[in-house]
Amino acid sequence: MNKAGFTTSKSTSVDAPIINELPLALECELIKVIDGSKYLARIVNVSADEKILDSNGEVDVEKLKPITYDTAHFFYYALGEKVGHAFKDGNALK
Repeated sequence: MNKAGFTTSKSTSVDAPIINELPLALECELIKVIDGSKYLARIVNVSADEKILDSNGEVDVEKLKPITYDTAHFFYYALGEKVGHAFKDGNALK
């Protein structure tokens, strides 16, 4: 953590540290390990910096600018472009 310049605080919800410099933390309780490499967990607390919230107090993905890791090809990808509206787009096709 020191090499990355991060500091941590102890979570009050789970036995794990929270990285203070990251704008979002999902604190999870492990439920089950599947096939030795997949993890099923329950989110017990969410901590979010106000800078990434919208006017309704919800996390704004465009403000958060999350990244994801491609385990097959070893790349990181930026996420955030809205491409559709869940449970709405495509309803006209029915």
